[in-house]
Formats: sequence, structure tokens, C-alpha cells
Amino acid sequence: MEKLSRYQPLVDDYALFLEASRQPLPRVIWANPIKRSIDEIEADVLRLCPEARRLTWTANGWRLPASAQPGSWLLHLVGEIYVQEEVSILAADLVGAKPGERVLDMCAAPGGKTVRIAVAMNDRGRLLANEKKHGRLGGLRWNLNRLGITCATVNHDDGLRLSHPSKPFDRILVDAPCTCEGTSRKAHSRSQSISEGERNTVTQVQVGLLRKALDMVKPGGLVIYSTCTYAPEENEGVLDRISTERARIEPIDVPAPLKTASGITQWKSHRYRPDVSSAIRLWPHHNDTGGFFIAKLRRI
Repeated sequence: MEKLSRYQPLVDDYALFLEASRQPLPRVIWANPIKRSIDEIEADVLRLCPEARRLTWTANGWRLPASAQPGSWLLHLVGEIYVQEEVSILAADLVGAKPGERVLDMCAAPGGKTVRIAVAMNDRGRLLANEKKHGRLGGLRWNLNRLGITCATVNHDDGLRLSHPSKPFDRILVDAPCTCEGTSRKAHSRSQSISEGERNTVTQVQVGLLRKALDMVKPGGLVIYSTCTYAPEENEGVLDRISTERARIEPIDVPAPLKTASGITQWKSHRYRPDVSSAIRLWPHHNDTGGFFIAKLRRI
């Protein structure tokens, strides 16, 4: 956890933050109403795991003990439930997708946010699920098929080189590749120590993806930018490199009782555009989740 010490100035209780970061994550699942009613699925969830407790901030999710294995349930195999980290669910929900809209998930695999967005669309509209890495396309397609999603098209391309659509998107999710420091609680976390040079390379990609998304969304359209890292360079620092004449960063209506922290406007010697404070940070010790960053940008 030594690598997390750089964030001590940002955290309200550093000792609690470190302790939470060492604990296994609770399992979180949500019901797929495209396949079956939420009430019917809930009855089966409680039969399989009596300890399951409804998430209080969303209508169709449950928190299970860390020892639970919902991925082995038949409910999972047939696509009636999806296993997803809780803060990842929030990022997909904040896209606010509606039936009939045109939506792009720019970095889609393995597809958790994609299928969540498709369910919000009631599987009606056009959802483009783009993924750069060929090896992850199979998992993305499997999840879409398993949950019975028909409104989504899988696209294999580098998000930085996507062709401009004939008609711009209503909403775009940029769940950007990052250093994954907020995933330290996962059993197979990809979080690792990273050099300043490596972080600069990642940041350049993040900025490019966000600028590309703003090119492809309609005027007045919405772009959600998210990462699972704590690094200001990859979060507020990326937002700061977007012109205030191109997009405004809007406040996020966080569903109760989730606790969030505001985006920071200064990191070391860097001062960021004031509206980055409208972004949100989720720390592990506040809600017993992983770490996450989410910003809501409105194309001007």
C-alpha cells in the first residue's frame, strides 16, 4: 500500500482508507429486467444467498458477502443477473441513457457498463460498444448475448481513431484506461506501481479519448468520464485540459446514501479549472466500495 501514500493529503481519514483498501470487496449483483421481473429474480437471489441485502441507492441491486460466488449461479449463466462492482454501476447509471437514443461506450469491454446502459435503454435505440483490444471482444460479446441485449453493436477500433458518425451521439461513456489504483480490493487487482513517465503516457490517451468523445457527441449532449484510479493527473488533470469553451463540467446528483468527495482544484503545483470540483471521488472507506472518479461534461 506504499504507492497509495501519495494520496494522504486528499483523504479525510488516511488510516481508515488504508484499512478499507486491504479488505476484500463485497459482491454486488443487479437484476436484468429484460430477462425476467426484478421481484422474481430477487426471490431466487434470496434463496441462494439469504444474506443478500438490497442496495438502497438503486432499485435492482444487492450486496452479498465477499465469500459469495454469484458467478457460479444459473441466474448468472442465463443472464438474469450481472456481477459488477458497485461504483462501476453508478458510472453507467449516470450516463442517463433513455430508450431510442444513440449512445457510445468508447472503452466497453468486458461490458458491465455497456449492458447496464442497454437495460436503461430498455434495449431500444442504438448502442455502440467499442473496444480496442481484440482479446477482450469475446467477453464483451458473451455478456451482451447472455443478457439478451439486441440494441448494441460491437465495434473493434482504437477509440482515438473512431470515425465520426453521420449523426452525433446523444450520450457517450468514456470509462478510460487508467492505472487502476482504486481496484486494490479486488482479488486479481491490476493496480501496480507506476512511474511518472508511464502515467504521463496513460494521461495522454485519456485526454485524447475525452476530446474525441466531445467531437462525437451532439451539442448539448452528455459525456461521462470515469476512471478507477485516485491519481489527480488522470482525473481532474485530464478535465483541466478540456477547453471551457468546449464543455462545461456539471454537478452530479449523487443518489443517497452514497457518500462522495468533490473533485480537487489543486494538486501539488497544479491548479485546475474551478468546475472540476463538480466531479466526484468515491473512496473505499466511505461506502465499502472500490475507488472511483466520475465527471459529467456537457458539450457546448
